[in-house]
Amino acid sequence: MKKFFTILISSFLLHSCTKAPEPIGPVPSPEQIAWHQMETYAFVHFGLNTFNDLEWGGGDTPASTFNPTDLDCEQWAATLKNCGMRGVILTAKHHDGFCLWPTKSTDYNISKSPYKNGNGDLVRELSDACRKYGLKFGIYLSPWDRNNAEYGFPGYVETYHRQINELTSNYGPLFEFWFDGANGGTGYYGGANERRSINAREYYDYQRAKDTIISRHPDAMIFGGPCQTIRWVGNEQGWAGATNWAMLNDDDNYNQLTYGCENGDFWIPAEVDVSIRPGWFYHQREDHQVKTLAKLVDIYYNSVGHNANLLLNFPVGLSGKIYPQDSLHAMEFYHTISNELKNNLLLDAKVYADDERGCKFSASKVNDGNPETFWATNDDYPYGSIAFEFEKPVMMNRVFLQEYIALGQRVKSFYLEGELNGEWFKIPTYDTTSTIGYKRIVRFNTVELDKLVIYFEDSRGPLCISNIEAYCAPALLSEPTISRNYENVVTIESPDKNAAIYYTVDGSTPIVGDNAKKYDNPFIFNDKGMIKAVSFDAVSGKSSAVSTKTLPLPHDCFKVISPENGFNKIYDGSGFSVTYLMMENAVVELEFNETQMITGFSYLPSQGRDASRHINEYEFYIDEKLVSKGAFGNIKNNPIEQVVGFEPISGKRVKFVAKGNTDNAKSCNIAEFEIFVK
Repeated sequence: MKKFFTILISSFLLHSCTKAPEPIGPVPSPEQIAWHQMETYAFVHFGLNTFNDLEWGGGDTPASTFNPTDLDCEQWAATLKNCGMRGVILTAKHHDGFCLWPTKSTDYNISKSPYKNGNGDLVRELSDACRKYGLKFGIYLSPWDRNNAEYGFPGYVETYHRQINELTSNYGPLFEFWFDGANGGTGYYGGANERRSINAREYYDYQRAKDTIISRHPDAMIFGGPCQTIRWVGNEQGWAGATNWAMLNDDDNYNQLTYGCENGDFWIPAEVDVSIRPGWFYHQREDHQVKTLAKLVDIYYNSVGHNANLLLNFPVGLSGKIYPQDSLHAMEFYHTISNELKNNLLLDAKVYADDERGCKFSASKVNDGNPETFWATNDDYPYGSIAFEFEKPVMMNRVFLQEYIALGQRVKSFYLEGELNGEWFKIPTYDTTSTIGYKRIVRFNTVELDKLVIYFEDSRGPLCISNIEAYCAPALLSEPTISRNYENVVTIESPDKNAAIYYTVDGSTPIVGDNAKKYDNPFIFNDKGMIKAVSFDAVSGKSSAVSTKTLPLPHDCFKVISPENGFNKIYDGSGFSVTYLMMENAVVELEFNETQMITGFSYLPSQGRDASRHINEYEFYIDEKLVSKGAFGNIKNNPIEQVVGFEPISGKRVKFVAKGNTDNAKSCNIAEFEIFVK
């Protein structure tokens, strides 16, 4: 630190180069740079699954099931515009094969539904609404089709390409075309009701699909398939790696998806797709599970703030409109991020660097507001330091950095230091500070400083930094977490250390100073019911969003027959304590002390980030009678709680049998399992 300004002065005298650094490949195309600049846009999932209360339909439901009563695509577009979304991607066809436009390729489409007496075209309606509200429009078209009798054979490939031709010819400019990675498996297939397998890289003729799309929409990005120009981030939980290279190699290395590849051959940046609810399609049971403001804000910083674009899904409701709670949370999220990143502390700061490539690439370019200018170091400087000095001390908890990616992604590691009254200190950050790329937002606990220094320790070449900003975001209370262990002890925890917790046990919304009780210690709750809780900041008088936990009958109301070991982990309230069962005897069997009216069950897979072997096929028995069987669609990519409900059935003994898992492994995992009773 003491040598910083001495180095700075001598550096100015030594270097006067004005030529920009050479590109370090691969570099993004102009179309990819324009895509990076979109940052946040919306997904819309709506179709037969909405009316069947499913995530993955089997392709066997009549087209007449699609019957929205008050569909309004302008309501979608206006809502999404107000939520800060810059575009919309519509699921024109999901895995069930039902098409939301009057395609000539199959009768399984919207023209065979009651909607507008068979004269509807949802793709047309939404594309028109997007143009009206200044939003870009994109298409999701599932390659998998569980309805089509020819799926898995050459005939279906021609059908699929006819659908691509229709969608790319008739609905105006497209900014993105989405190919889902779910391919092949069980389906209706025109009545065959069987499992079919395909080689996805070869079967669909993706190169022909890309040629068709790009010839008509040269600016469009392609998501998925071997001809992709952007990539899936490897999860559906809303995060990209803190290390996230925009490069990728042309192979099937799953680990590259989340973190990219420093020495990748292609510029294939990451897109983070996540739903505002647990599921992708609307389910009434999830009305109270819309992601909270704090969760959405965290997703933003872990996606856009980690050099990725955010694709936020909105499951349209049964009426045909975006649900009010979803739009409310999304608008709060947009306004919160806008407020947190509103007052750039560096605009009036003095800026210095220890190396500059002449005045054209001076340190002052990082806060001149021009994305086409940048600070660059000399060719022998794949590292460097830049400092900001304030007239008086400031409070800070965010630093925002961007590289000039037209010349490639370069920075491999950096860190932050602050100075206050002559004392230097390293700033501990929430994430590893490694890559930057198009955008990196670093978060840390609020610090006071009168100088900020960013040390770029390592880079793939001379630094090219186009923008640096800093902010002091106001505190945002996070909702508490509620859990009950095997001894019926309820614990409520808040991630905000200085916040108090208030709760209710009767299902009512906790109001501080009214019906809510202050939480001081864990307590016994040995009944079924609903607990709600909030975090509360006495200084500001603000409360967090409400956390809700629905608790079933406690374990002392039944005895566990199977499994003999590990059952306490299944009922401890934690998604991270996991019991593994061998598939030949993967059974959870319980017997209630008294006959119950049973209404359903839930299965929670392991919530570990890299967990595997989730149960995806099951059978459920009551008093030895099979009452439900099926599959948990998409659980591999979105391992959320799976809830199965049915009309009340009287019984005393229940049995849940795992029939398959996501990795075809010899064992499967169970984090939590619950039975619902009336």
